[in-house]
Amino acid sequence: MATADTFHGAKNAFSFFFAYLNTVGQDIGMERAIALDTRMCETLGSAMGKAIKEKAGIEEIDAMGVDALTGGYIDDALGFSSEVIQKSGNRVVYKIGRCPIYEAAQELGMDDATVETICRASAIRFMDTRVKQINPHLSYQLNEFRSSADNFCIEEVKLG
Repeated sequence: MATADTFHGAKNAFSFFFAYLNTVGQDIGMERAIALDTRMCETLGSAMGKAIKEKAGIEEIDAMGVDALTGGYIDDALGFSSEVIQKSGNRVVYKIGRCPIYEAAQELGMDDATVETICRASAIRFMDTRVKQINPHLSYQLNEFRSSADNFCIEEVKLG
């Protein structure tokens, strides 16, 4: 029940955020609004990544180490459903199922291309900046974007 509550709470928060982003985008242009969102996500990702690394007290952290330290974040904090589908020291690949970001955007009538653009500029940039603070040789990327709410995204954290 807590996971469902977390998902619905996150979806409602993202609905407010996307309504705000659309409104700001109409006023200053969507490209500029998304650029500001990217900067905010980078700032937050950097701060969170530094805090995680300091708390862990480990100098060299590989992809599996980052997964061990942060793997449950998107599930626990935002109600996503994710599954690790590949794992090695250099690479962890996730299948992201239920997504409050995607569902909130869909409820507001945003098309998939816009949602993907926003995801790459915000959530993925947040995660990438976060893992780079833990280890600058790591990256986080979106490999495949979902085609519907019932589909999934493929994301990965990798070394090198």
